[in-house]
Amino acid sequence: MSEFTKNMKLSNGLNVIFEKNDNANVISLYLGVRVGSSNEAHHESGICHLIEHMVFKGTKTYAAGEIATLVEAHGGELNAYTSLDQTVYYINLPSQHYKLGLNILKEMVFDAQFDAIELEREKEVVVEEIRRGKDSPHRVLGELLFSEFYKKHPYRRPVIGTEKLVRGFSQKKIKDFYKKHYVPQNMILGVCGNISQDDLSKVLEDSYRFETGRPPVSQRVPKEPVRKKPAIFTKGMDMQATFFDLAFPAPDIKHKDVPALDLLSHLLGESETSLLEQITKEKLGLVHHIYCSCYTPKHPGLFMIGGQVDPSKINACIASILEQISYVQNNHFEVEKIERAKLLARSQIIFQRQTCEGTVKKWITSETTAGDYNFEAKYLENLEKLTADDVMRVARKYLDIKQIFVAVLHPTKTKVKIKDSLFKQSTVKPKKHKRQSKFKDTEIYTLKNGLRVVLKPNHRLPIVSVKTASEGGLRYETENNNGIHQLISNLIVRSTQNYSQQALAEKCEWLATNLSSYTGRNSIGLSMTFLKEKTAQCLPLLGEVIKNPLWDKSEIDKEKALQLEAIKNMEDNPGQSVFRMVLKELYKNHPYSLNSLGTKKSVSALNAAKLSKHHNTIFNPKNMVISVVGDFETQHMLDLLHEEFDGLKGMAFKKKTLKKPTAPKNIKLLFQKQNKQQAHVAMGFLGTSIYDEDRFALEVINNVLSGQGGRLFLELRDKQSLAYTVTSTLIEGLETGFFGTYIGTEPSKVKTAVEGMKHQLKIMQDERISKVELERAKNYIIGNHEIDHQKNGSIAMQLALNVLYGQGVEEFYDFQKKISKVTAKSVQDAANRYIDLQRFILGVVGPEKYKS
Repeated sequence: MSEFTKNMKLSNGLNVIFEKNDNANVISLYLGVRVGSSNEAHHESGICHLIEHMVFKGTKTYAAGEIATLVEAHGGELNAYTSLDQTVYYINLPSQHYKLGLNILKEMVFDAQFDAIELEREKEVVVEEIRRGKDSPHRVLGELLFSEFYKKHPYRRPVIGTEKLVRGFSQKKIKDFYKKHYVPQNMILGVCGNISQDDLSKVLEDSYRFETGRPPVSQRVPKEPVRKKPAIFTKGMDMQATFFDLAFPAPDIKHKDVPALDLLSHLLGESETSLLEQITKEKLGLVHHIYCSCYTPKHPGLFMIGGQVDPSKINACIASILEQISYVQNNHFEVEKIERAKLLARSQIIFQRQTCEGTVKKWITSETTAGDYNFEAKYLENLEKLTADDVMRVARKYLDIKQIFVAVLHPTKTKVKIKDSLFKQSTVKPKKHKRQSKFKDTEIYTLKNGLRVVLKPNHRLPIVSVKTASEGGLRYETENNNGIHQLISNLIVRSTQNYSQQALAEKCEWLATNLSSYTGRNSIGLSMTFLKEKTAQCLPLLGEVIKNPLWDKSEIDKEKALQLEAIKNMEDNPGQSVFRMVLKELYKNHPYSLNSLGTKKSVSALNAAKLSKHHNTIFNPKNMVISVVGDFETQHMLDLLHEEFDGLKGMAFKKKTLKKPTAPKNIKLLFQKQNKQQAHVAMGFLGTSIYDEDRFALEVINNVLSGQGGRLFLELRDKQSLAYTVTSTLIEGLETGFFGTYIGTEPSKVKTAVEGMKHQLKIMQDERISKVELERAKNYIIGNHEIDHQKNGSIAMQLALNVLYGQGVEEFYDFQKKISKVTAKSVQDAANRYIDLQRFILGVVGPEKYKS
């Protein structure tokens, strides 16, 4: 915890945590209420979540929908969430508007009106959210796990409630619950940003101190009975994949054993070098994905091991997991592994503090669950004291096979039976560099082999972020090699000629860095973020991955199997399915029509020779940019980069040029039948390229339509209760990008939803937006640009792509100016230029065919 963090308490009992951060013109406000689903009676299940929705629907001063609109108009963002033990409201916005943010939070938590008409509308929205959850395998498995694992504790009930209970909540019942729990002594306010303590204190004294109330009486939570034998639950669902969770009882967050359990979780299955990852997944190939987590909320939690598996391998998978559990109960972990895990824990906490939001969110979580905003510091003190004996002790104490709980979610048509015999207790055993250009504090250099280097120092925290970017991705694929970039992206960070998969993972953990890869529509690259002290060790590791990839057949086969499994499971997400369908039709004869994962045929045909050849073409210094942002001295960083990458061999690289796709000649309706409870609808139009000045006007259009203050949300969700999710989306391309709208709704409402989206788009064409709405949108876009670029890695990525695509670093700094120049006329012109309501693709995925 920073020495500059202040803990204050108002006379009415409201606890306030504050830290001044002048690194960016941003302030984060988090207000946590110590009430969650565990504080609800059975007949109140879901009321906290519904209240979280309703406080946005009108307060003493603000009308329904006005809060989101006002925050976005001042360049901010806001949202809320409800969990088992807390309800949290937050606003991130430019710091000069802190008074507005504080006042909005105050009104939401003390002066919500709960209008009867708005309440009925919002109930429909929550019901749509409940239905949406029933189509999500992870949500369904999670509810199965908690509802059966807990027999008496309120954690067994879903946070969101049930459709019957939500529809039955009266206005009076909601108001009474709100007044009982939403009192100052039951809240914690976190403030981090570029304001002074005196300014904050004055606002709080002028407004918050007048709110009073008695704290609710502490709730007596029933104690869970001790499970004396394994419990097994299986459930079928209309899907392709099979998921499982194994769970054991764990203590609450304040228990002295929690640090040791977290360490055990990391070593057992939470990292790439863990036992379950290396043995159950890599060596035995029994799972597609596996994870481990120790979930410790305010009351006793769960130690969980879960993943995705073929139904035929579920028993072998569980047997392997139990074998590894037995191993850690009877064998010490090496000191090296334990110390590496501690280092990762420390580094993750430092990384989280890069943003005001990351800082203040941690306070609220710690205060509402552990009763101490400074809990994290004490946690780390206890973590550092742990030994191999402590890890073995908690493994023996908590991972008791007699208390294991097994939950499996499988395809309806597939029979799954877990063998009881599995659960019998068992035991195991450089030089000067010529600068190419400089803009503000950002410099560009080019090495002899053509590699471009972008450097931007930032000395606020001892963190360095590195991004590489090369032209690639979908634009450089065909139907024959579709999916090759995804496969290369996955393989190059697994192993190299000098590091096995496990050795590379261990090296990254020792360096406390997350070495990762990415690929998209236009590019492919690598990413690393590390502590400054590890710079000289991390850069050579990055060079190793780029220069010495290992195209080992066994590794290729493993990754191809995972990619093919992902292709098979794509239809489990109908929201993504509808966009894939629309894009495929919209971008005919253009690579953007392809799916980034590829097809079964194209991925199956990929081999080591093809991967190596394509990698050498794309990861070519003449086609690569390395961007570094963080705590470094420019000359020293150049010396390190020159030493590591100047010898990288370059070859001639020809940029790919493609014809622009043409818009459809009329409205084309596409339909895909899926037996889901919701219909998923998308409208698709061709958009702008990254080089087109119209993209800034289209950005404003997208903002006006999307978001909680957007027209689609206010009209189709708030007023008509058609959906839980409705939005617009904008993706720029190197030739032509994509603009579209989306809604997930009840199948009988599809026609109304489509007409509603078309109506809002028609208004954009026919009417110039008001000055107020224009300024709100521009402020939101500019404010979010600042918020999104608090982290070194975000800045490094943007700079790398700007230079790669020939826009220069100026594009990053000029973004605000270009958005500011957008006018109401240019917005209307762009709407008429890019949104043709007689020529677009309409996609519907759902149980019933849509007829226009």
